[in-house]
Amino acid sequence: MIRRASAAFVRRRTWLERTGILIALTFGVAYGADGGVGSIADGVYTEAQADAGEPLYAKHCLTCHDKKYFRERLKLWHGQSLEVFFMTMATTMPENSPGLLYDEEYVDILAYILSISRYASGDEPLVATDGSFDRILIGAPAR
Repeated sequence: MIRRASAAFVRRRTWLERTGILIALTFGVAYGADGGVGSIADGVYTEAQADAGEPLYAKHCLTCHDKKYFRERLKLWHGQSLEVFFMTMATTMPENSPGLLYDEEYVDILAYILSISRYASGDEPLVATDGSFDRILIGAPAR
């Protein structure tokens, strides 16, 4: 029981931290001065991450967001950093229990979203904690 409570505490703390960052981003606070150095079209996730994200997506996302939802939705985020998209997703979803999942689970879901939205995978995994999301811009997939 203590272990579960501890995990819930960590999740709640992380959720609060992410909410603070999201609020800062919403009100225009600069969060990454370099403006981005890559694109989600550059193969920023691994197939293993997308495979791990598929059952999580089915369990937590599919009831509201069918698999075609994000193809068009990502176009609305064009030019934004992946950090903004990730923080929005991680702090507001699933709708009935925002911040429910661990960061790694949200990352795997994000990899799956990129996969079903026709973005190519790569050799390096997405890592939410290293600051790289802020240097990856959302753009059109390679055709």
